[in-house]
Amino acid sequence: MKLRLQRVLPVFTLVFIMGFTASTAQYNGPKGKRGSFTDHRDGSSYTTVEIGTQVWMAENFAYLPEVDTMNISVYGYKGNSVKEAKRSKYYKKYGALYSWEKANELAPKGWRLPTDKDWILLETTVGMSRDEAVKEGWRGTSNSVAYLRENGGAGFDVQLAGWRTDYGDFRFMGEHANFWVADSHDSERAFERMIGATNTKIGREQGNKGCGFSVRYVRDVPAEKYITYPEAEWEMMENVSEFGWSQDKINQLYRYAIDSTHATGIIVVQSGKMIYDYGDTHELSYIASVRKSMLSMLYGKYVEDGTIDLNKTLEELDIDDVGGLLESEKKATIWDILTSKSGVFHAASNPGGNEWLFPERGSKAPGTYFIYNNWDFNVAGHIFELETGQNIYNAFENDIVKKIGFQQWDRSKQQKSGDTSKSKFKAYHFEMSTRDMARVGYLMLRKGKWKNEQVLPASWVDKMTTITTSYADMYQVDPRLKDWPWWKWGQGLMWRIWDSPDILPEFKGAYTATGNAGQYITVIPSMDIVVALKTKAVYGRRTNKEVYEKFLYQLFDARK
Repeated sequence: MKLRLQRVLPVFTLVFIMGFTASTAQYNGPKGKRGSFTDHRDGSSYTTVEIGTQVWMAENFAYLPEVDTMNISVYGYKGNSVKEAKRSKYYKKYGALYSWEKANELAPKGWRLPTDKDWILLETTVGMSRDEAVKEGWRGTSNSVAYLRENGGAGFDVQLAGWRTDYGDFRFMGEHANFWVADSHDSERAFERMIGATNTKIGREQGNKGCGFSVRYVRDVPAEKYITYPEAEWEMMENVSEFGWSQDKINQLYRYAIDSTHATGIIVVQSGKMIYDYGDTHELSYIASVRKSMLSMLYGKYVEDGTIDLNKTLEELDIDDVGGLLESEKKATIWDILTSKSGVFHAASNPGGNEWLFPERGSKAPGTYFIYNNWDFNVAGHIFELETGQNIYNAFENDIVKKIGFQQWDRSKQQKSGDTSKSKFKAYHFEMSTRDMARVGYLMLRKGKWKNEQVLPASWVDKMTTITTSYADMYQVDPRLKDWPWWKWGQGLMWRIWDSPDILPEFKGAYTATGNAGQYITVIPSMDIVVALKTKAVYGRRTNKEVYEKFLYQLFDARK
């Protein structure tokens, strides 16, 4: 049952009951740098503003693919004609009002609904204390709210667009601004920010997800001037508070790493500089299935230049294996192999796949059925070498290692392994340092660009990190997942894509390379960070996925 107006209205009307007087105080900081953005879906152009390390829309979002009084609405309009709604003077001044679900869904490419932490960073940048910012209710000072008002100095220019109740009534235009926040509070409510015409504070409350609020999107990455690249060594960030971090809370992560993980090295990088460094991050050691994500990266250049044709079949490539492949299996394409949907349920030369889940051979057509399958991953390595004429490790050294300046790479330590009596296609494991794992993640975060060189095609990075098997579809294949609440991933091209419906908003667009015993490279575009964690397998210990996820949660909490 949805929350009705009577449970939300007292919070909104509190500002008027208390009789606050609007302050004319101005923030003393510099006016935010203006820019613009065009949404190519409808040609609308928006003013943007750089405030601290963030880039925000400085106008209310107004994309109107449809209009009603429940999901996407225009203040005062109760029809269904987009053309009529766009003629409204309220639309032209205030944009549209969106339910929380639509606010999350409709962000233009490269933009996203701001998280609660994004708002806290904005608020502390304009002068609110951190102690105040993390409170709920009305908090802050007259200076901080004045800075965000229309013509208030920041260029954020809050517009008092009012809001729509969950049953279609419109309220408080010219008196209130309500903005959706990406964080869900519970099944019915999500966080919001409120600014009133006569209030000297900013409200941090929860609103009914069915209500219609204004939307201001924030960029996936910070202002470009903050983006750097490491040279011979990663540089430690001098002032983490500039990006909204609490140094004290980051320091607490060391205790968690010692007490709760078996990690032997961890690095967290934001915008090209380290904010956290734990353990021996220079040491080379085995990184298991992270190898698959590395291989996927190598493919991009050769797919783009036509050397590798993803539509080629195993039959065309003359690929067979121990005991022979079925004729139906030979119809699998390279694309089917990369998505682990080959339909070839043949034993792999190494353990670690899900062979126990294999259906009967020949029972699934290529391209129709996902199984996390080491045979597919190993054959992907063979195909790469066959089509490019290069050894995987040599290609990785020339195409990636040298171009992004690995610190500890040793070509002599990179060796294939496997039982060729089971399958002739060996596994291509890597030995790598945590610092170089972080470089790999940072190359992905920067869409394949390293300084002035496009090392990987940006379009291939997008393809690798687009879901090919969803979280929901994985549940249909692997019965263990129902007992694994920490499992949050779908599958891309040999990268794990954060896809669960209950992931934190920071994970929107995030992806991870994983390896047995506990090796992880996680790329989180919403925070412009990379996390590399490694557990040295020879010690016989592991940092499991649940423990790693808790580490990420504690990391996120360091921005509150």
